[in-house]
Amino acid sequence: MLISMQGNWTIRVKSKEASFPQRFVVAGAATGNGTYDAKAGTADVSVTGTQWSIAILNDPGTGFRLSDTRIKFPTLSGGNFVFDIESNDAGSDKDFNDLVLTCSSPASVFDYLIYGNVTLYSNGCVFNPCIRRYLVIDTYAKFLQALKMDKIREVITKLYPERIPPIHIPNPPDPPPFFTPIMINLVDEVQTPIQIADVFQRKETQTGKGAKSNAESTAAGDALANFTLANSVTASNLSTESTLSRIDKIGIGNIVDGIRLACVTEPAPNLTLNFLEYDRSVSELAGGPYTGTGDKLELGNAITDMNGNYIFRFTQTIAEALNEIFNDVASGENVLVQVRPDIIVKVTDSLHPTVTLFESTPYFNVPQIKQINFCLPAEKVRPTSLCFNGNLIGSLGNVFIGGAQNTTGSLSAAALDRNGYNNHLSASGKITVHNSQAGFGVDCACWGGLIDVKGCMYNLQRKPNDPVIRRYTIRYKKSGGTWQFVNQAYLHPKFSKRFLPLYNGDLVGPFSTPLHVDGGPLQSVPAYINIQAEVFFDGVDWEFSNLDRYMQLASSLYDGGTPGTVYFLVEGYDGSGNLVPAAKDLIALYIHNRPLDFGIGDVHFTATLESVPCGLYRMKDTELNTPLVVPFKSNDPYGFVDHYTLTLGKCPQQITVDLTAPPSIVGTVTGTLASGSNGGNTDGNNCPGYTGTIADFGTSGFVNVTLQPSASEGGWLKMTEQFAVISIGLEGAMRRTNGYNTGIEGPYLSSAQFYLEHK
Repeated sequence: MLISMQGNWTIRVKSKEASFPQRFVVAGAATGNGTYDAKAGTADVSVTGTQWSIAILNDPGTGFRLSDTRIKFPTLSGGNFVFDIESNDAGSDKDFNDLVLTCSSPASVFDYLIYGNVTLYSNGCVFNPCIRRYLVIDTYAKFLQALKMDKIREVITKLYPERIPPIHIPNPPDPPPFFTPIMINLVDEVQTPIQIADVFQRKETQTGKGAKSNAESTAAGDALANFTLANSVTASNLSTESTLSRIDKIGIGNIVDGIRLACVTEPAPNLTLNFLEYDRSVSELAGGPYTGTGDKLELGNAITDMNGNYIFRFTQTIAEALNEIFNDVASGENVLVQVRPDIIVKVTDSLHPTVTLFESTPYFNVPQIKQINFCLPAEKVRPTSLCFNGNLIGSLGNVFIGGAQNTTGSLSAAALDRNGYNNHLSASGKITVHNSQAGFGVDCACWGGLIDVKGCMYNLQRKPNDPVIRRYTIRYKKSGGTWQFVNQAYLHPKFSKRFLPLYNGDLVGPFSTPLHVDGGPLQSVPAYINIQAEVFFDGVDWEFSNLDRYMQLASSLYDGGTPGTVYFLVEGYDGSGNLVPAAKDLIALYIHNRPLDFGIGDVHFTATLESVPCGLYRMKDTELNTPLVVPFKSNDPYGFVDHYTLTLGKCPQQITVDLTAPPSIVGTVTGTLASGSNGGNTDGNNCPGYTGTIADFGTSGFVNVTLQPSASEGGWLKMTEQFAVISIGLEGAMRRTNGYNTGIEGPYLSSAQFYLEHK
């Protein structure tokens, strides 16, 4: 996953314990963007920018793929902010030391760095379980629950009388879309703590010959290392009495402690946090309860890592005239006064980013480096949905397709190789699935059946002037062929029509649409409506389920009856028929819809025996060791056999037999006559394939397995047996998926049976 960064940092390779090659990628910065190989002697990388990201990748031998990453909490050391990014590659160990990067940056006296862990709380939590010195009610539903507790209601009535709802409303209205949290201070004499300012004393600077140039002095002048914290003072001489008595606070504390025991919390990974600086209202400056009516300034955002941890850096910008502070500062002192900021975190709707799902209470008087753990209500904060940073082809069924989007539509192997999310779609179109979210795992499989194509057709964080994809096309071709347009009908239901009888959905396409294909003049081609844009941009009520799916490819239409690599090109066009910049993606799929060449042939004895209908053989004593021939095959000339097993059984007693042909399997066996698989057919070995009995026996036809009872058996029938049943079974499987199945298609089954009787 990506690590979000703010401001200017230097990245250093701290350690590399992995055998796999490692690299890191910086993107979105003003300077320092690029891909950097991580090895001994790698030069430090200086990065500048407001908001950017780091990704760590590893190459297990099949191309670079994204590593799992986690952040370590920062420290302030030698005037620098410092923290580590640890990563875990595709290897079997989970020690997160494969590549460790250290990020450091000189701390300015104006800089602030907050960090911590984010969890979601649910179940019996009426109050926020992470905030100890306050009772915090985060949502309207929790507020109504809290009012049922007499002591809590009494206190809320004292502090927030305007928020107590009417005694009874028979049909209450829907809860308000936004709820300003209620905050009850259980410790201080005032509800909102007195504002604090830090007074910094500038250290003596060098003069004379050793003095730095003006430019150098200006560049380093704000460094925190050039200051000492002389004092922390209150920004107000306010003196107020507490609205709540000590008995009120003790009673509330007892209630809160009891309820917190019932709370359930869980990490909040990959969650975008938006940070605000809060400027207190007049009543809050006077020590009154939090109202949320003060001014708010957007500071930026950070994304939590896989464990729900975050780091966020910002510069305080709110300045106030605080005359009372300067009463504590001697005239002529070389000082800088910095008011400690109050910080709020909010989470917006991933589908409608301008809509706030949740906004926290302020965290007051934040010092320059501070751990703040956020607990967010699970009822309000949902996992990020589609889509703001996904590829145009983001998944096939449940299989995430990672790697870089092929925005140039290149057929080069490098562009077609999609390695990421612990899955690998190779340039040949073979798929390896290791991501547990798919619900199955397989190496080196082909594609078949009906394939759901899903992806990001609308950027929920788009800028106002960014073009919108209105129509899209899908083209396909095999190697050496020409591009043709997919012309399959695709339907998607509208929510308002969900009760119509026999309704399967509205037609999404294809519609004959004039488009500038390949930059040429307008031509009418089969195209599809971008329903994602119609939902998020136009408000059309397309059913939200499976909204990220924009095609169900009937794969058998595209391989021409012959298995092989088929290329699919998806392109998005605006309302004028022009290709939207970067709205292009091209992948390869190895499509194979043929079954295994599989079965048991004519099972027969090498000598003519007396037989009667229904498969009964009568054997003389001299015929009891007559060899038996079992023809079988389990092959796929295209190399997608997973395994096969040929077995022989006898009732009432199992029998041991001597295999005499083919030479490669000669020996004495019980039960299994022949079996095959290729443990080396893995993504790590570049998917060499396995053709089954073709590879094992050198023929695409039937393999004749010849066998007879071993000497210890005395024949097909023992002297004590008058009758027996001989059963032969063949089981096999191939590696094929549509993105939903197990990846191992089968079992393929074939069997034969006959009866023996003493003559």
